[in-house]
Amino acid sequence: MLDSKIYSNEMICNMRLHLNKSDNRFITCPKFVFLCGKAFQNYNRYKSTNRGIVERYLKSKSQDIFIVLSEKLWEEGFDNDIDLLTFEEFLAEVSDAIILFAESPGSYCELGAFSYADKLFSNKLIIVIDDKYKDNKSFIITGPTAKAKKNGAKVVYASVSSGDLLSSIDLITILDEKSMEFSSKSSSCNKRTPNVNQNSVFVNTFILELLNLIQITQPITRKDLLDLYKRVKGFSGFTFVKSDGREFNNEIKYSYIIKLLNSVGLIDLNGEVISSNLFDKSQQLMFNYTKTEENKERNKLLCRKYRHKGL
Repeated sequence: MLDSKIYSNEMICNMRLHLNKSDNRFITCPKFVFLCGKAFQNYNRYKSTNRGIVERYLKSKSQDIFIVLSEKLWEEGFDNDIDLLTFEEFLAEVSDAIILFAESPGSYCELGAFSYADKLFSNKLIIVIDDKYKDNKSFIITGPTAKAKKNGAKVVYASVSSGDLLSSIDLITILDEKSMEFSSKSSSCNKRTPNVNQNSVFVNTFILELLNLIQITQPITRKDLLDLYKRVKGFSGFTFVKSDGREFNNEIKYSYIIKLLNSVGLIDLNGEVISSNLFDKSQQLMFNYTKTEENKERNKLLCRKYRHKGL
């Protein structure tokens, strides 16, 4: 139950008055890039891997890019109700690009899963294969790679195993194109519409709305954040769906999203309390406040928190 002394009915009503209910918004930040490839033992070793090299290159192009690694999110006993393939399906859904290095048995399995699971994934999938296999007729090339390419994936050959990855002009070109797409006003990945139906809450849109709400209300507990989101939206609950409106095979939990945002550095978690220092990056999707109105709302809320909880 929300503390009415802090989250007053007046504040919630005012937030509802400022809800953006239908307008498309141009949102460039954050952009999630899901990197898949050979497993690594620790982060120091990760830096020299193909994924580490691409991460540094992409971040040199834009500070709005956030890297998603399943290893940082998936842990033994993470959640017995979900399998790793379904969890990676969730990560692929919320990501704006998927870059997969076909360099290990595990990554071959990921390639098969992505190429056969959903065309929604293929059109944002970049498959990077060692250039020594360029004219190879193996099952990996003629099977899942060919299917993914037919569905819209891009295939790039580069020096995957030699440590000279960025010598590939084709790879550099496609990474630069993707970086430019992330900031382009004509790109469909930058056009978002707020969630209005609790039975069809688009998970990638929910993340942007949540960041918008955190910007105004932080510091806030993860439970209060979820309760406040539902109160302001007028939702009694919600069902997460993919960008085509279909439900996930397994339930996608709120806790997965909080873990994701913490893992990529968009939020900080201190116990149950969420905060973020990305004030200048978060762009309004959930609300249509002017900057002055937003600051006024936040200042009122902070005053109530200091008065009643001594934050």
